[in-house]
Amino acid sequence: MHPMLRHPLRFGREHRFTFEHASQYLDDDLDEAGRERVEHHARLCPKCHELLAALHRTISALRELGTGPGEPGDSDVADGVIARLRAGR
Repeated sequence: MHPMLRHPLRFGREHRFTFEHASQYLDDDLDEAGRERVEHHARLCPKCHELLAALHRTISALRELGTGPGEPGDSDVADGVIARLRAGR
């Protein structure tokens, strides 16, 4: 058994940290120690692994809404949605 799983208090603390810092992790706003902490926990915790995967999918989908075909991904989501509505897509 993995040592972290033998220490439920530590696992719970890492679980809370990962949950609270998931957005920062995906935005690359955590320092190296924080990134490693999230990655390590997500490898052990299916719930946190799925949380990070779901947030990543959501961010990717929102970026796609902000762009048209062949456009860079930095345009505003609202502008992209309005443009798609006007174009009938």
